[in-house]
Amino acid sequence: MYMSPIEKFIRENYTPTISENKLGMSCLFKHKEGLTEDSVVFFEFAKKGWTKKPIINKRQYVIVDADTRDLLEFLSNYFNLTEESYNDVRKIIVDMGISALDDFYGESSK
Repeated sequence: MYMSPIEKFIRENYTPTISENKLGMSCLFKHKEGLTEDSVVFFEFAKKGWTKKPIINKRQYVIVDADTRDLLEFLSNYFNLTEESYNDVRKIIVDMGISALDDFYGESSK
């Protein structure tokens, strides 16, 4: 599996941690040495009417927000990111959050 340099850097320096509350789930990206504030991707439980696809199980989530400011600033120090590249990097972070959520529930939730 190909891993971009940015994704590799995030995996080496951050630990994705899943937490659950009554509103849904969140994936916190905690810096392993505490050098940055946590970045977070928020998920809510999927509800009927949000999509035309059927909700197959209770573990379907919709991404509702992502606060990745500190992580993006930290990455820009190492990769000379520009504003134009932030959307691509945010997508990598969100995809890593989705992957962490899938790993948290295991493959049975797919």
